[in-house]
Amino acid sequence: MDFPKHRPKIDMLRAIEEFAEVHYWYEDGNIRDILTTLQLEPDFIFHYDIAWRNGLAPVVTGLADIDIPKACFVIDLHFSKAKRIQYIEKNKVDLIFSVSKNPFLTVFPQYKDKLRWLPWSINPEIIKDWNMEKDIDYLLMGLLYYEDEKNPPKQIAEKGRYAFREAVLNTMGDVPGFVFHPHPGHKVPYSKEMYVNEKYAKELNRSKIFFTCGSRNSSGAFAVLKYFEALGCKTLLLAEPNQEIEELGFQDGVHYVACNTNEIYEKAVYYLNNEEKRNQIAQNGYDFIHQNHTNEMRARHFVTYLTDYINKR
Repeated sequence: MDFPKHRPKIDMLRAIEEFAEVHYWYEDGNIRDILTTLQLEPDFIFHYDIAWRNGLAPVVTGLADIDIPKACFVIDLHFSKAKRIQYIEKNKVDLIFSVSKNPFLTVFPQYKDKLRWLPWSINPEIIKDWNMEKDIDYLLMGLLYYEDEKNPPKQIAEKGRYAFREAVLNTMGDVPGFVFHPHPGHKVPYSKEMYVNEKYAKELNRSKIFFTCGSRNSSGAFAVLKYFEALGCKTLLLAEPNQEIEELGFQDGVHYVACNTNEIYEKAVYYLNNEEKRNQIAQNGYDFIHQNHTNEMRARHFVTYLTDYINKR
């Protein structure tokens, strides 16, 4: 894997192998040539997100010229709307899988019938209770906007996109026991300093309280992967709620603690000092994720969506 930050996406897709025969292709090319090389005619073709000039996917041409059903995967909604529509229409895409539902339909209401919601999920071999000592009181990791001339981040978000995270850093930055790790960068080669995969999970597992939020833009917030990872590593999640996580079954005060920008310090200190309540909610959240939101379960949903579509053709 060239970009270790994106391993969770690969893990999610590879889980499909348990329920279907899967073949992979990584290079640019025409679909007829690709199928000839692979010597097969698949039941379905699934193309990863074309965002950012096909940054994580090959450029595949000729998809409109074949009669095999086709699906694509949409993640970053702030990528060019016009280019996405052009891609979907030009290639006669049959189904669109997206990690978000409501924000996706805000941006692309015309594709309601094509949409199949495939929220994020976790690899339980990595996102788990590592039995680390809980020696971090408060933890914030990830993408946000901030200014630090001494330690410039490798990647920052535009101001306001992760407003809750910005508020956490501004509110908790000088509080004893608070730790912040910036986003490592999307297309960055592996280094020992990076908080990714097992190291990332262990850091989550070390924390008593973890903060996150969904992305804020005109399409609305959705359930980013950190909602699942924090609970899956058995830490108390203090997070900004949104419609997506509620529809997925996340319950305030049961699996996580809902919080707005005016409550950050008060709720953080309260749950730090109330260990029994903190541990109970963290345990509930851990059980909830590992029972309902693993890669295996998403893979089952994925294959069911494809099978249903093929059977109805």
